[in-house]
Amino acid sequence: MARRPPATMFGYTAPRRAEVVGWRCHQDECHRAEDEVPRTWPHLCDNCRHPVDPVFAEPWAHDANGYELRSLVTSADEAVREYAAADLCVWRFEEALRHDDRRAAAEARADLARLETHRGRGRWRVISSALRHDALDHAAEEILAFYEDVREIGEDDLENNHPRTEVRSFVGACLLFLCDERSLRHPRENDVTAVMTDRHDFLREHQFSVGSLDDDRDQAMRMRAMSRGSARPRVTEWLPPADVPPPVNDRDLPGPARDRLEAGAAVVAAAKRGQRLEELAGVVDGMARMASACNGTSIAVSAAGVLAGAALAIAEIHDDPAPLVAAADRLDPSSALTHLLRARAHVVTGDFSLAAKEIEEALCRHDGARLGLLPHLHALNGWLAVRLDPRGLDAGIAACRAGRELGTGRSTAADPVLAGLLVEKALHRRTPADEAVPLLEEAFRLAGRVGAQAVAQEAKSALAALTGRGGAQKRSRAWRSAVRSAESAPVAAQMRLATAWVRWALGTGDTDLAAEAYHHVVSLLPALVRVRYRADARARVLATVREHTEEAGYWLAKARRFRDAAVALETGRAVALSTLVERDDPVVAQALLDVGRDDLLARYQESLAAVGSGDSHQEWARFQAVAREVADVIGADPVEPVVEYADITRATGEGALVYVASAEAGGYALIVAATHDPQCVWLPDLGRFPVEEWLRGQAVALRTREDQLPAYLDWLWLKGMRDLLAFFAHGSIVTLIPVGALTLLPLHATAGRALHFPAVRYAPNARTLHWCRARAATMADRPARLLVADVPNAPGQAVLRLAPAETAAVAEIWSGQCTRLTEATWTEFEPAAHQHDIWHVVCHGGVNSQEIFLSSLSFTDGDVTIGDLRERFRFAPRRLAIISACDMQNVGADAPNEVTGLPSALLQLGFAGVIAASWPVYDRATAFLMARLHQVLRDGAHPAVALAVAQDWLRNAGAGELAAVAPSLPLPPSDKGPRPFEHPWCWAAFAYTGG
Repeated sequence: MARRPPATMFGYTAPRRAEVVGWRCHQDECHRAEDEVPRTWPHLCDNCRHPVDPVFAEPWAHDANGYELRSLVTSADEAVREYAAADLCVWRFEEALRHDDRRAAAEARADLARLETHRGRGRWRVISSALRHDALDHAAEEILAFYEDVREIGEDDLENNHPRTEVRSFVGACLLFLCDERSLRHPRENDVTAVMTDRHDFLREHQFSVGSLDDDRDQAMRMRAMSRGSARPRVTEWLPPADVPPPVNDRDLPGPARDRLEAGAAVVAAAKRGQRLEELAGVVDGMARMASACNGTSIAVSAAGVLAGAALAIAEIHDDPAPLVAAADRLDPSSALTHLLRARAHVVTGDFSLAAKEIEEALCRHDGARLGLLPHLHALNGWLAVRLDPRGLDAGIAACRAGRELGTGRSTAADPVLAGLLVEKALHRRTPADEAVPLLEEAFRLAGRVGAQAVAQEAKSALAALTGRGGAQKRSRAWRSAVRSAESAPVAAQMRLATAWVRWALGTGDTDLAAEAYHHVVSLLPALVRVRYRADARARVLATVREHTEEAGYWLAKARRFRDAAVALETGRAVALSTLVERDDPVVAQALLDVGRDDLLARYQESLAAVGSGDSHQEWARFQAVAREVADVIGADPVEPVVEYADITRATGEGALVYVASAEAGGYALIVAATHDPQCVWLPDLGRFPVEEWLRGQAVALRTREDQLPAYLDWLWLKGMRDLLAFFAHGSIVTLIPVGALTLLPLHATAGRALHFPAVRYAPNARTLHWCRARAATMADRPARLLVADVPNAPGQAVLRLAPAETAAVAEIWSGQCTRLTEATWTEFEPAAHQHDIWHVVCHGGVNSQEIFLSSLSFTDGDVTIGDLRERFRFAPRRLAIISACDMQNVGADAPNEVTGLPSALLQLGFAGVIAASWPVYDRATAFLMARLHQVLRDGAHPAVALAVAQDWLRNAGAGELAAVAPSLPLPPSDKGPRPFEHPWCWAAFAYTGG
């Protein structure tokens, strides 16, 4: 007798360290198994008294199973062979995953697909195995292959057990994937959701679903709802109501006072319908004066109510807390209303702890206004409880219920907040389904009474998801109806409803529904920009733009709405530019100059500057008046950019326009080359998360970045830029409009991988590109007036020894057309720059990626920031700026869609194009590059083409070619090899932006 287990009857001998967990008998008519480990071997079956095989723990069990399956596929029993063949494919697949052999895994799956029997059972096990081994890509691919096997099974087939079982197994496999938290945000998540929904709805329709599948689907959909917010409101988005009790309706008030109060209240009511917004500031001032003049009377109480309503409306519509603070300062500091206004101001600025303290103070007051404010105060108290601590959901609901009980009438100010929190509670993972349903029903009733459409629709959609009543198309019609009914609401309220619609649509996994909802969100962005004038409010708008436009483009493209996808991305860029760089000022300025309205341009720029510096509602109202006047003159609204597809196609005259974006599910490019539909190229490896990972990899030492650059450019080339530049985007110049995080990638530097080095340029958006091209065309026949300046010795900076040599070489090329400033100071550069339309500045540059307008150029007498340039130079027609300094191509890292940086700032000054570097550059390589660039420019080439020619030349140039182009420049050391500047760090840094 031995203690070591024997070889199995299929020939497997376990190693000495193998752990035995039981035994199994393989005799016909027996097949008994026990989890008791025998003390000695061989061991006889308790039932048939034949020797048994040991049962091992993993990983030895897997190895033993392989021996068994390879034996069974040779069985004389056909049924046994068929089962074993399918199981052996599954075993080979798992074996391949254990050894990270993707090719072997694919071969095993292919062999399984060729089987005629038991393929569905095998596919289910492959999917299960893939999930166990964290191979979600394989699992998703196998699910989609499985779908092809079952998609044609019809109603009549379900009467037979085998096809019915196949469909159920398929749905179960889908739900196995979807109930795994790792599937959230997986690139194929929505594809799996769509095929699962198709076949499970088919089973439900014909009453062949089973309870376990229904339960798993509910779990999967709820998990997505909780993760993505697709069927629930996010607490941060549901603000307390902006209403306060109406002013006292005292018929004994003097007629003039009553008229003023009614007029003010009418403005507030109109503003809540999106009208008369510019008049709110006047209402705040007028009612404040009225309350002060009539202190202690019923007139003062009524005026305070109208004043509060106007201030709350400004906060809701414009995201501006200043009128709330100003109104509170004009009222009795001890009143409940004053504390409420201060609390709401803190909510706008995000100071929730201070807001909670103000509400506590308000609830302790006993003035006459407090009683009518109690529902509002308790609602805000409950909302803040959840905002400060998500675990306080029950306390928040209790506070809102208390406020509701203290109100009068069928609906109260607490209702919309209570409804939102009830939905939050219902969708909480710890809330049982039988408790969630009544909570959602109550939330729907409350929201419906007060017209809180977003909460009502999310509650109804969540009910449909949990109860299985109401299909996606029916719910979609309800969302459309809600959106139409909200068209007269302030744009902020419309945006909350629209984003709720998007979350619901994403949760359905239906591409068309998601595309439709996103399209509506994008249509609201320009209007949202119009009403945001404070710097912090504009930043929040940009966060909204950044969140939605890339995803909108992706889903619209998935739905094959390619024109709408391009318009969505262009709208996002236009919104960002109009928000951050003075409402697309070059286009507006040029249009006004073209019609001879210099006076209106001056007033427009003056009012615009006042808005940017003052952040006040009064300045915004004055600017809106001037903007309307501008719109009447030029035929386009300078504040609310509306994009049409024709705006994009008219910018394609010199070559393809390529929008490149990264959504969560993957990257994509839209290539616009003429008036026909864009061409979509999917870039699955350039999704948001891989790109962000790439950017994190750049946070290394400069020398390491340089060493890694060729590999990084290869990665970008192979992951998508090859397809764009080599196969799809054609024309004399390829224009890239990167969106979001892709703005921070050196996409232009991959051009050197192409067979024929293409001319690549960047553009902030199509509209700006069209303007830049028009500006360049008007200057094409003028003789160039070139200003060349070098700053070799800036304070606190290393000496740029070759800066004078670079400017001397450029000046020699442009002999007779060039002004050269050596050791340039800002004092001498500024007046000279006004007289020249081409600048070439050789200096140190400093980039502040968090505050991009503080990025600077160093002159002999000090630094000049991008902000300084924008202040000191007004718009004027200029052709080209070449900034031979480090890093000045880069934009702000905190919000890439802002597209702000030195290039966009110089375009604002009237330049048609800008050449700048994306990383620190070597002065010797840069000097030769610039010499060759100016030679090609002097011969009449487009700047983008000239830069491409110069870069291609530099990377291939030997010492003889270098000396021939710039004999005055010192040659690189001989130990640098035959092509001393072939490394991309030397030649690929500079990029062209503009027309």
